[in-house]
Parts: sequence; C-alpha cells; structure tokens
Amino acid sequence: MWRKEYLIDSLMNLTSDGLILVDVNGKVLEVNKKFEELHGWKRDEVVGTVLPMVPDQYKDEVFKLYQSLLDGAQHSDFEAIKLRKDGSTFHANVTVSPVKDEQGTVIGFIGVERDITEKKRAEEELLEREKQYRKLIKLNPEPIVLHMDGIIQFVNDVGCKLLGGHSTEDYLGASVYDFFYPKDWERVRRRTKQVLESDEYTEFMEFPLRRIDGVSIDVELSSIYVHRNLGSPVVQTVIRDITQRKKSEEMIIRAEKLSLIGELAAGIAHDIRNPLTSLKGFVQLLKAKNTDYVQVMLEELEHINYVVNEFMTLAKPHLNHFMESQVQPLLESVVHFMMPQARLYNVQIQIEMYQDIPAIQCIPDQIKQVLINLLKNAIESMPQGGVIQVTIRKEQNHSIRIYIQDQGSGISEDMLSRLGAPFVSTKTNGTGLGLMVCKRIIECHGGTLSFHSELNQGTSVVIELPMMQVTQQ
Repeated sequence: MWRKEYLIDSLMNLTSDGLILVDVNGKVLEVNKKFEELHGWKRDEVVGTVLPMVPDQYKDEVFKLYQSLLDGAQHSDFEAIKLRKDGSTFHANVTVSPVKDEQGTVIGFIGVERDITEKKRAEEELLEREKQYRKLIKLNPEPIVLHMDGIIQFVNDVGCKLLGGHSTEDYLGASVYDFFYPKDWERVRRRTKQVLESDEYTEFMEFPLRRIDGVSIDVELSSIYVHRNLGSPVVQTVIRDITQRKKSEEMIIRAEKLSLIGELAAGIAHDIRNPLTSLKGFVQLLKAKNTDYVQVMLEELEHINYVVNEFMTLAKPHLNHFMESQVQPLLESVVHFMMPQARLYNVQIQIEMYQDIPAIQCIPDQIKQVLINLLKNAIESMPQGGVIQVTIRKEQNHSIRIYIQDQGSGISEDMLSRLGAPFVSTKTNGTGLGLMVCKRIIECHGGTLSFHSELNQGTSVVIELPMMQVTQQ
C-alpha cells in the first residue's frame, strides 16, 4: 500500500502539467505541486473547495462537461481561461477524464492543465502581424499576389483590377499557371524554385499574362517567399503592367525606322530625279522626230516620276501649303476616279455623309493620295466583289472621321498590329510603303489613322482629322 501511494505521489508531482482530482460535484480532492505553481494556492487552501480555478461565468459549462463524462464520454480536450489566487487569469490547454471504481462507476474526474499563455500571446501577435501585413498588401499601390504551392491565397485590390476580377474571391484556389501561357510554364517553375532557394527578391522579368477575361497584357514580375511556421512557404509576387510602356517603345522604334527610311528615300529620290529629268528631255526630242515607242517610254518615265514623288512625300510630307478644303468634294472626286477599278472587281462604293461636316485645313492632293490608296486596298481585298461603305461624320472632340469599311478577307491580329510599319504588307508583292506614306501624311495633318479587322469579317479603316477651327486656334 505504501508503494502504491508513493507511485501515485511521484506521478502527480514529477509531471510538468498541473493535475487536479475532483469528485462528481467538482469538490477538489487532490492537486499536485505544478497546480500550486500555476494557480498560487497551496494544497490545503483548495482541497474541499468547488472548482476554485474556474471563473464563475464558466462553471456551468464545466458541470455540463462533467455530465457528458458521467453519460459515457471518455475524455474532453479544450482551451480555457484559468483563475489564479491573486485574481489574474491565464490560458490553459485542459484535458478532463473520468475516474472509475472497480465496478466502472464514475467517482470523480482528473484534470490536466498546461499553461499556454505564451503560446496564445505568440499566436495573437502572429495574427495581428498577419492582419497588418494583409492590410498593407491590400492597400499597396502595386498589384500583389500571394500563392502557396502554386495556388493563389490572396490578391490585393489593384491586383484584382489588373487581372480582370473584382475581389480576392475571384482568384482563391486558382493556379497561378492559369494566368501564364503554356510556353512560359517551365520558365515560371524555374523562377519559383529560385525564389524558394533565396531570401532575396528575384529580378523583374517580363511575361505575357492572360487575365481572367481572356485579355492579354504585358507585365514584369518579381517574387520573394514569406516563411511560415507551419505548412509551405507563401510566395509574394509583385506585378507591374508594362503594356503601355511596350507600346511606347514600339512607337519609338517605329518612329526611328520611319525617320531612317525617310532620309534614305530623300537620298534615293534626289539621285533618281536628276537623270530622270535628262531622260524626259531626250525622249521629248525623240517624240518630235516621230520615233517609235516614244509614247510608251514617256508613260513609263511618268510612272517612275510618280514613285519618286512618293519617296519625297515619305521623306518630307510638308511639300505644299495647307488650305481650307471641304471633305465631300475631295471624297467624291476620289470615288469617281476609283470607279473603273471598282467595276473591274464587281465592287460598289457607297457614301454616307452626315450633315454639317465642317471644312478642314489640309493639302488636298495628299488627302486624295491617302483616300486612293485606302480605297484601292479595300477593292483588292474583295476579288469576289462586295460593297465598300464610306462614312463621314463630325465627332464631339472637334474632329471629323472618315470610315472605310470593306467586306474583304480581313487581317490577322498579329498583322494588324504591325500595319504601317516598313515592309509590312498583306499583299504578296506589297512593300508596305503605301500605308506608311498614308500614315505619315495623316500624322502631319494632326490626325490619326487606325485599322480594325477580324479574319473573314472585313476591315475598317478610320481616318480622324481635326476640324478647321481647331487648327486655327
């Protein structure tokens, strides 16, 4: 009997947890030294009292727990607020188990308490830091995505907008790879591996992204991973939209190409024009002598002269003076000129002009040149015939717009983005210089030239020119 009491005492006091033995009514029968440490009471102060370590507002819950154990439950684990002798409290992890006699009747309960105050404080601090971190990220002016094992956990406000959604819920559980094109998946995997092996931000790298609405954008990404005590590390990725920057860079490159080609065209035109003048003079003398084939030679020389003039326009569009011009007569003159070619292709040209179209300041011959080129392209895009709709209307932004809509085969998205660039043409033998000259002329008139098309859906060309009163201001 002495040994049994010794073993029980040893088990009670050698453990690092507080132990308390109570009867079925909650009256304290025994406590160990760790319990005294945790609560500040001596054994003799609590033996015989009813649940002194439980705050009054929680005692009813404890008695309900005891009743469940009396009804057959094996044990109960939970977290609770525990009371000290001085009135202070602490967080404890508690396990309560029934104590039975030889007949299996429950005669009491043993409670095991472990102080988890520091753990709870650490968890609360971690939660607070995470709350502040999320708030900081949510309101960050740069788009940020948090993902773990490739699965999106959080997207901040500007990130949601950039990727085409409305809130984080639109992205939760989605794979980050859904936003990349398959050709970039391997590069993304290598970048992720690099992130997980380093404590530094990765350098920004350019990728095309596919938003949830299917729109493609150009971005640059930089990532770093955030350690977590449990589970996999969370990767934080910063996204910068560079779509406009890329377009600006392309425009600068295109402008540089145009400038270079313009200088080259001026040099070529100058070198051709001098011998061309001499040739025309000698051919005129031959014509006076009724030499054979002179008329054919003159026509060919005129064609060469026309090409040279196009080169000069490309090099220096401002060769004439601007004057006040009405758009309707210009357009009607060009349509009348193009009708023979249109009939050859079985194409009809319809004009729709809104009321009160104001005059513009322009070089009429150059605007005619643009319209002829664009109508010629529209006609040639419809070898089986069709209708070209030409519409002119006044816009609210003090400009007029000329729409040329054909029913041709259309232009691919890739080709459409490059139209007007040197040596880019939809024609088999085209050089692209015609559209480049058109674009240069319109830009020198303070306007814009744009193209809208889909394969097998035709092409729409929009010329926008400032009204005369805007030019005069």
